[in-house]
Amino acid sequence: MLRIMKYPGSKTAIVGEIQRVFDISQCTRFVDVFSGSGSVIINIQAGIEVYNDLNRDLFILFNSLKNNFSQLYRAADAVARDRKMFFDYYDGRIVMDTGNPDIEKAFSIFFNFNTGFGGMGNSYGKKDKSLFGTYRKNVSNLLKAESKIRKMKIENMDFREVIDKYNDPDTFFYLDPPYPGKDWYVHNFLESDFMELRNTLGSIKGKYLMNFNSTDKLPVKVFGKPSFVKEYANENGKPGETNARKVSFYTNMNVKI
Repeated sequence: MLRIMKYPGSKTAIVGEIQRVFDISQCTRFVDVFSGSGSVIINIQAGIEVYNDLNRDLFILFNSLKNNFSQLYRAADAVARDRKMFFDYYDGRIVMDTGNPDIEKAFSIFFNFNTGFGGMGNSYGKKDKSLFGTYRKNVSNLLKAESKIRKMKIENMDFREVIDKYNDPDTFFYLDPPYPGKDWYVHNFLESDFMELRNTLGSIKGKYLMNFNSTDKLPVKVFGKPSFVKEYANENGKPGETNARKVSFYTNMNVKI
C-alpha cells in the first residue's frame, strides 16, 4: 500500500475492504469525503476519484501534487538526498528557496506532515534514526503516486458541500470522519456534526461506506448498530491478539462480512 505521509488514523489496513464494497456497488465515481493523507484514495482503483478535505494545508499540498508535481518533487527529493540538508531544514537553519512561494508552501506542508509528532503537521517529533528514512521512503512513494494524483479531482469542502455536489446514483462516498473527541483536525467534530452527517447520509442517492473504531461509543449512539464489524492487526500485532483492533462499518448496501 502506498503512503506519502504520516497522518493520524491512516486507513491503509482496511483499503482492501473498502475496495471490495466499492466494487460491489458498481459505481464509477469514488468520493473520499474526509481524505486526510490520501492513504485510501491513492490505493483505490476507480474510474473517477475525488479527493476532499476541509484542511486548507492538505488541499494546497494535493493541489500542488496534481498541478505542479515536478517542481514540488524536485524540492522534496533534494532534501531526501542529503541527510545534512534534511536536518538543517528540520532544525530551521535553512529554508527552502525555489523562487516559487506556492511550491515552497506545499513543500513545507509535506515536510511537516512527515516529520511532525504523530503526523499532525504542526509540531515536530523527536529527532530519531527513523525520521530521515521515513521521509525518504515517502518522497519515493510520491513518484509512485504521481499518475494517480494527476487524475484526481481535488476539493476543499465541508462534508455537506462535497456530498451535495456529487450526489447522484453513480457515486460511491467513502467516509472516515474525524475521531470523536480528538483535536487533530481543522474542525473538531461534535455530536451535532455527527447528527448532521447522519441526516446527510439519509439523502444520498448513490452508495456509501463509513467506518469507525469499534470502541467509539458516539457513532453507535448516533448511527445505531453497524452494518458489520471486522478485525484487523495493528502494525505490530496479528488478528486474535490483544493489540488487534476492530473496525465498525456502516453502509446503505446489503454487504456480507
